[in-house]
Amino acid sequence: MRFLSILACVAISFVATSFHHLACAEEPTLTERPKVALVLSGGGARGFSHVGVIKVLEELGVKIDIVTGTSMGAMVGGGYASGYSVEQMQDIILSVDWRRMFAFRGDRDEINWRRREDDFKNLGVKEIGIAEDRLLFPDSVVPAQHLGNFLNQITRHVSSINDLSQLAIPFAAIATDLDDGSIVVMQKGATLEQAMRASMSVPGAFSPYPYKGHYLVDGGLAQNLPVEQARAMGADIIIAVNASTPLMKADEIHSVGGVMAQMVGILTERNVTQSKSLLGPNDILITTELEDYTSGDFTKAREIIDAGEKTARKYANQLKRLAVSQEQYRRWNLARESAVKPQAPHVFSKIEVRGLETVNAESVIRNADLPTDEPVTEAQVAEAAARIWASDDFTLVRYRFEPGPNGTETLVFSPEEKGWGYNTIRFGGSLSTDFNQEHTFNVILAHTLGWVNDWGGEWRNEAQFGKDSYFSSSFYQPLGPASHFFLQPEIRYEMQTYDWYNGSNYAQARIKNNLWETSLALGVELGRAAVLKASVGYMDARSKLTVGEVAGYNSIQDSSSFGEISLLYDTLDNVNFPTSGFYLEANARRYKSFKEGSKPEVSDYYLNAMWPIRLTDNWVTVLSAEAGSSSIPGRYPLGGLFKMSGAYYGRYTGSDMVAARLITYYRLGDSGLLGMPLYAGFSLETGRVQEDRVQSYMSDNDLGEWKQAGSLFLATDSFIGPLYLAFGQTSDHDSAVYFFWGRPFQ
Repeated sequence: MRFLSILACVAISFVATSFHHLACAEEPTLTERPKVALVLSGGGARGFSHVGVIKVLEELGVKIDIVTGTSMGAMVGGGYASGYSVEQMQDIILSVDWRRMFAFRGDRDEINWRRREDDFKNLGVKEIGIAEDRLLFPDSVVPAQHLGNFLNQITRHVSSINDLSQLAIPFAAIATDLDDGSIVVMQKGATLEQAMRASMSVPGAFSPYPYKGHYLVDGGLAQNLPVEQARAMGADIIIAVNASTPLMKADEIHSVGGVMAQMVGILTERNVTQSKSLLGPNDILITTELEDYTSGDFTKAREIIDAGEKTARKYANQLKRLAVSQEQYRRWNLARESAVKPQAPHVFSKIEVRGLETVNAESVIRNADLPTDEPVTEAQVAEAAARIWASDDFTLVRYRFEPGPNGTETLVFSPEEKGWGYNTIRFGGSLSTDFNQEHTFNVILAHTLGWVNDWGGEWRNEAQFGKDSYFSSSFYQPLGPASHFFLQPEIRYEMQTYDWYNGSNYAQARIKNNLWETSLALGVELGRAAVLKASVGYMDARSKLTVGEVAGYNSIQDSSSFGEISLLYDTLDNVNFPTSGFYLEANARRYKSFKEGSKPEVSDYYLNAMWPIRLTDNWVTVLSAEAGSSSIPGRYPLGGLFKMSGAYYGRYTGSDMVAARLITYYRLGDSGLLGMPLYAGFSLETGRVQEDRVQSYMSDNDLGEWKQAGSLFLATDSFIGPLYLAFGQTSDHDSAVYFFWGRPFQ
């Protein structure tokens, strides 16, 4: 976990930007006053301490003539050099949603309904491309879309400057050339956004940054404390601030991730030691006191800033000798901060999409969902870029503004299509055990062939193997470029095995259902969160006894045509541990059987709803209910975690079901930056199943009775899906201890 934190951490440090050339003609010459350089190291979240150090420098009146920085130091240093005040930088840091910055994908409210459905299947967030002769993998763990949007916004005021020596304070950032490991100085020919982005491209966490024919990664690998570059820029005296993560002790390394993190740390520490050796007797080295903080503690930004300030005050006597007069500092700092000006809203006469080879530009503009001829803020444009990226068609979406007619602008989006293509696979699954007699395991494979045609046709194949198996193949075809209407033919096979308990705790028999379906749906997308479908199709259902003997049992075989209408509405912010939104799935079918002697027409239905209620910042209650009625026996099982906790999986199984649950959980904290929150909670559950519409052999079962259950659990929402350790008990005094990976319920 520490490795993931360090990766992500080092990676997006941050702050902010601004450039407007500053001229300080009235300032003393070099012969009157030595040039003072501020050198800021990388360190992930620990680099927030640089802001506290700068705060002390401002209080003392220390005028900075040169700034160099690496990774987080490049973020903070670049922001200061471009004109941001200490207060502005602190406000920016504290206002950023760092969890979102490091998210594996877009927010759920930004993705379409088809990708939202995938969340309930516990499919992995990373897809693998399929080429003719090999598999293609993404080149990073964390997409850089939100980071890029952030850097775009905070550097907008100096976006026209491509020589960072022309900032209010001359500035340079350090990156590492991935080809040969050499140091790359980001200054001449680079914008501040490019310098920041390249300097923090932690290998494996963020994708390498393409720059002038090279691929650049985090500068900490080559020069984490860029003293040498400050000297090259003319510094006479250096204030070096080191916020690097110290090496771990041998007894602190307990995993492969820890070993890898230590290896990176060794490389960084070596070049930091070399940089320290270049400091002279008149230079000042400040090592921020951050023993209680890691590079991944982005949620502790305020405390880390305060720790940096506290450390810097211990060096006040040394720093005072570098101070200029109060009036001189006031005039210099006022000129520096004047570079940051409020950004006026944009008015677009046109929106263009450039650089596409596969994806339809009209769909991009639709996803942007921005007005023309109306004022639009920079933040709104950034969110539009995030929505385009969340469509799952691109690795990154850049944007820029170009002059338009009559004082307007043209907004240009430049999306990067997936380097691994639109022929992809994803894996997922679930695992459950009660440490006794019940063990279930399912594996899911999802294959997607996207952009089959110019209108965005998509072929999707899914297969699940395990306790309950299925295979489906469907084709999603919009009825025009960026159309809300679509056709969706599908073929599906299901194999469901369930046990018949006959009122006891021991299974008396095992029954297998086989179901084939073909259908054609006409649908309309009601925004990103909802879809309405009308379908017609054919179904062949078979049920047979595979284990045991049951008096009066007769196998079932029936073929029917059907018509169906369905509605899906999903605004949940998270399907595993939601805090807001609502979920509703509803469908109704009308069958017409081809079997002689069967009822000519039968109706089935299914309803499923979920409503999270945030009680406090950390307390959430989720109300969930479902009901269904089917002509297929054993269609709806109850038993297992949150589905009648304490009972065996499928202990109560029937064709008609009603169930409700209340799940309350408390967020204990985070085990790491990359989405590992920890929860403790409990559930209260009730429900019943019946076999009202099928054979009498089931009548002596204890079906039809309302059952109650509850559970206590610890859980985490990991990058492979939710993990639970729980204890459950029913009102019949059945109990079980569970380990569960995946989604216990929908």
